[in-house]
Amino acid sequence: MKKHLLTICTLALFIISTQAQIIIDTVSLGAGYLNQKYYSLQNDEQGTQDKDNWDIGFEITGYAATISANTQKANFAIYKAPYSIANYTTIDTAGISSWPMLYNSDATWDIGAFNRGANLSNPNDLGWGVYDVNTHIITGDSCYVIKLSATSFKKIKLDNLSGGIYTFEYANINGTSSHTATINKSNYAGKNFVYYDMISNAVINREPVSANWDLTFGRYTAFISTPYPVVGVMSNKGVKVAQADNVASPATYNNWAAHALNTNITEIGHDWKYFNLSSNAWWLSQDSVYFVKDKPNNVWKMRFTAFGGSANGNFIFSKEKMSAVGIADIAGNIISKVTVYPNPSNKNNTTLLFSTENGTSKVLVSIIDLNGKLISEQTIITRNGINQHALNTSMLNSGIYFIQINAGSYNTTQKLIIQ
Repeated sequence: MKKHLLTICTLALFIISTQAQIIIDTVSLGAGYLNQKYYSLQNDEQGTQDKDNWDIGFEITGYAATISANTQKANFAIYKAPYSIANYTTIDTAGISSWPMLYNSDATWDIGAFNRGANLSNPNDLGWGVYDVNTHIITGDSCYVIKLSATSFKKIKLDNLSGGIYTFEYANINGTSSHTATINKSNYAGKNFVYYDMISNAVINREPVSANWDLTFGRYTAFISTPYPVVGVMSNKGVKVAQADNVASPATYNNWAAHALNTNITEIGHDWKYFNLSSNAWWLSQDSVYFVKDKPNNVWKMRFTAFGGSANGNFIFSKEKMSAVGIADIAGNIISKVTVYPNPSNKNNTTLLFSTENGTSKVLVSIIDLNGKLISEQTIITRNGINQHALNTSMLNSGIYFIQINAGSYNTTQKLIIQ
């Protein structure tokens, strides 16, 4: 496996007490919720896209090879076909009503519709394909049928992800209008996903760089009692949110430290509002407050004050910076040369090696599987200089895992293969 030697300077941080300024802002999706908006709490709107201008999304950053589908679109559906990839040419839609319909997770960006149905006993099974620990290629093994409209169906297979390039093929059910497409991840560095429109047969580069946005406003599929399209707010990778309910004085409440921030991407979600059939109007929660730790690690307080519904798609809210990131020591704390060895490894001999400068600090080391499940985590105290830490990997089955290192604002992930 290719080793990456990372030299990333992290600044020692401290909380600056400031006189908070309450800002009232409006994000508008337009009548009928036509658009999706990307938003930075520090810098406001970062981009607007037609919510329906894509069908499939391919993960660029991260290691889960997530492939998502735009299931919020009207008349859109994705089915896992009961055909092996070898029988792709023989697919028809007989019995399609009994096939499983697939949806993206509404809790993490790491599980898309195409990742559903993975064999959980095989850590290398990504749903749409299987990762080979020797070649580092994900080879597709599944076929799907996508309903693009009431009268348009396409069959699709994801051939592979090799050398950072996705290759996939789709066609009409009878095999006509066949297209083979490729997406090179390196062309979209810094993005979470790049997208594809099966009507225009085109790549859609619709997201801002991940570092530039915290929240996205729009329509998505939520799991209520059954999968259902809702309008709400999702948080970006690396952004954490805490929801405080039953707050007596929400306008003045600012004790964000009393609430556990988490990475659930729909922690804000849609349920801060509901439609009252008796009054024929949208009602908002009056005692809920959200605290959001943004990409630069500032903590913000958010309160929703009005919602325009489908008439204009307006989200009206207040935001207030609770804490700002400041520089306490310009020299900072440096973590560098992070590596895991041997890699590939066996279960009983795995070492994390890195170097630190300018004193000791706490480092959180987590082991995560391909499905985003936390396997273990441990806090270690570093020393100045070279640090060597034995990882407990005895509980891991053969497969691919990720070692995540968090130290203040410093975050890095190393891939680990267990043979």
